[in-house]
This record gives sequence, structure tokens and C-alpha cells, in this order.
Amino acid sequence: MNTPTYFFAATDIVVLGSNPENADVTNPRGEYFGSAGYVVAEDAQGNRVRQHIKTCHRDVDALNAASAVAAALQVRLAQGKLPVAFDRWEETFPAYGSEAYDPHEAIAWERRVEEDAAWA
Repeated sequence: MNTPTYFFAATDIVVLGSNPENADVTNPRGEYFGSAGYVVAEDAQGNRVRQHIKTCHRDVDALNAASAVAAALQVRLAQGKLPVAFDRWEETFPAYGSEAYDPHEAIAWERRVEEDAAWA
């Protein structure tokens, strides 16, 4: 990834745990869900990387935590500084419609994510 142009917050739905007593036909493992908050960095071509910040039961809590970090990193970026260990951030989907976005690669990426989730 090139030098990012900006940072923003995002969330994903994640499994927080499971309780077999809550299992039913639509949720056979009895999983319960929450939100993981991330800071996402995007460069001029639309490439994106992300860093996990916080996992919470409520989406708003995860998003608020990630937003605070994203704002601080945006100030740091304006000073010409990148986050510590930025080279270790996780690669994620490129921005839709950007130069980095390839619809065929997006389909392959989604399949890999689904395969990885199947092992969990």
C-alpha cells in the first residue's frame, strides 16, 4: 500500500461467543454476536488496510472507539507521520469503483473469506 490519504472508522459483525442452550434451527451453535471496530486507511488508488481497535456488544461503542482513533491518526497523517507498525495492518477490500478495485478479484476475495470462516 502507498501512503494513505485518509483514515476512517468501520465495523464488522463478529461472533463473540456461543451458548449451546441458545441453539435453534437458525443458529445451531447458539452463537451471539457483536461488533468489531476498525480503523481503515485508504490510499489514492483505493487500496485499503485496517487495524482492529475494539470489540463490543453494541455497534455504536465499537464505532465510537474506532472513530476516536481514526481522528487522531488523521491528525498524525497531516503532520506527515504514519501509525506505529503500519506495515503490519491487515489488507482488506479495496474501495468499490476505485483504481484498485477489480470485480473478479473481489469475488475471489469473498470466496477466500468464506472458506476461512468455514474453518472457524
